[in-house]
Amino acid sequence: MPRRIHILPEKLANQIAAGEVVERPASVVKELMENALDAGASRVDVVVRNGGKTEIRVADDGWGMGREDALLAVDRHATSKVKTEADLAAIRTLGFRGEALPSIASVSRVVLETAERDGDGTRVVVTAGQLAAVEECARRTGTTVSVRSLFFNVPARAKFLRSSAAENRAVGEVVTTLALATPAVAYMLDTGQREPLNLPAAATVAERVAAIWGAESADELIQVAHRSGGIALTGLIQRPDDARPVSRRTYLFVNGRSFTDRTLVRAADRAYRTTIPQGVYPSLFLFFEVPDGEVDVNVHPAKAEVRFRDRPAVERVLEEGIRAALGGLESTPSIGAHAAYEPAAGTGVTQVREPSDPAPRAEPQMTLFVTGGARPDAPAPAPEALGEILGSAPVMWQVHNTYIIAETRTGLVLVDQHSAHERVLYEEIVRGFGTGELASQRLLFPLTLRLSPAEYALVEQLTGLLEGAGFQVEPFGGRSVIVHSVPAPHPYFDAERCLREMIAELTDGSSLVDSARTQHQRIALSMACKGAIKAGQKLTQREMSELFDRLFATELPYHDIHGRPTVVQLSLAELHRRFGRSG
Repeated sequence: MPRRIHILPEKLANQIAAGEVVERPASVVKELMENALDAGASRVDVVVRNGGKTEIRVADDGWGMGREDALLAVDRHATSKVKTEADLAAIRTLGFRGEALPSIASVSRVVLETAERDGDGTRVVVTAGQLAAVEECARRTGTTVSVRSLFFNVPARAKFLRSSAAENRAVGEVVTTLALATPAVAYMLDTGQREPLNLPAAATVAERVAAIWGAESADELIQVAHRSGGIALTGLIQRPDDARPVSRRTYLFVNGRSFTDRTLVRAADRAYRTTIPQGVYPSLFLFFEVPDGEVDVNVHPAKAEVRFRDRPAVERVLEEGIRAALGGLESTPSIGAHAAYEPAAGTGVTQVREPSDPAPRAEPQMTLFVTGGARPDAPAPAPEALGEILGSAPVMWQVHNTYIIAETRTGLVLVDQHSAHERVLYEEIVRGFGTGELASQRLLFPLTLRLSPAEYALVEQLTGLLEGAGFQVEPFGGRSVIVHSVPAPHPYFDAERCLREMIAELTDGSSLVDSARTQHQRIALSMACKGAIKAGQKLTQREMSELFDRLFATELPYHDIHGRPTVVQLSLAELHRRFGRSG
């Protein structure tokens, strides 16, 4: 019988291995840049021609190599980064497999020039995986790798490459990602198509974002800093009012390594729930730090994915961190520039703090406004939230019976009374569903509502949940229902109108309620929207004051349930600028 199994020739085996590492010019750029960063480079220059199909050159000022190491570097499975099996559980370098250079050299013409000391260099030439020359050369400390004629000996692979413009964009994305991961390193990218991209060393990720996409893009971002157990999250996320229904920028890093993970991106989107409209996708620049052994980076041929040992914990830290950031004043829109802040060096975010137990807050009741004397059961506002923007006795004005203006320590805030009350009601209703303590009042004369067949069927299905929200509804027959009890969220509340609009919205659907994951959330969203005080309703000073108190006692006081802002800032500095004052 003829033998069916045989050993592949070394040349063919190298080309197959190259297929896992070298998919396109951008893959070559990524591997060479990662080697440069692992070598301690403070500057990396990348030059590509014809989209990288003709030439790729990556130069760095890192440690460089001697003659023996330079020769070993082009051998398969040669690496300086892993020595024992135990090292795989604590990888902190970007490259570690020892496959990049030999795999690249097997499908191209490679010239490696490197030196450990100025003037004392080595040049290694490899063509299609075969060592062609080794000689001395004079050069500065560092390494330059030139890759020419990519896939010249594998024409079938070359046919799958895209246009030069498309390949240039892919290379640009690689440089951008590594530049975000290492803001302290300077970069240059020259594609020959336009002016080179020069990125000087930056102190923070925010500075690096500004250098790549402009100061306006950086100003749209707010800081994230959260820690739970051994997992820390830092980074920047887009302010909700700046997010748009177009392609977004999403960059994830763990222990300094970039990776892709759709599940974590979806978790981030969940954290934005009720702060942005449906179909809007905020940009994310998030950096995770996890202990060694808690993440496996050796699970993808191109090192694009990782595996977390405790994924639920990572998702929880992500959601908590983003949620906390969205609950801060910096997440609100501003007329003019936002107040300056001092980010910590490194990632461009504040120092991560261990979460402390928050001060207990009294549970708010369903009646929002004070109608007589001060209520003894009124919840205390979150002192850190109010103290951040308001003085001890803020002066308030109502404008067009719709907006409330309040003087703050650093300027003014403008509050949309309807949006603010929506946020208050939504969180109270959700909390009340959990505690069973939503208040309602018995009607002296019950309401009778005539419904459509679909509405009647829905009310029959949701009777228990409606009662939990304060509406005691009883089927009466003939598609009619009797309403015995209703909530009383404020003195101007129209219970019949609110219930009719809620039932119609829950029956027909809307962008608001369709975004909810549970029926409890659907009812809470609809009732908050329909039951909140309206624009045009005149409020007393006491009512405005209590609305502020209740708003700043919520988890996300600066965003309503539709994804609109509740608060807009106007700083004193911006007022001075508008009036031409020096300060």
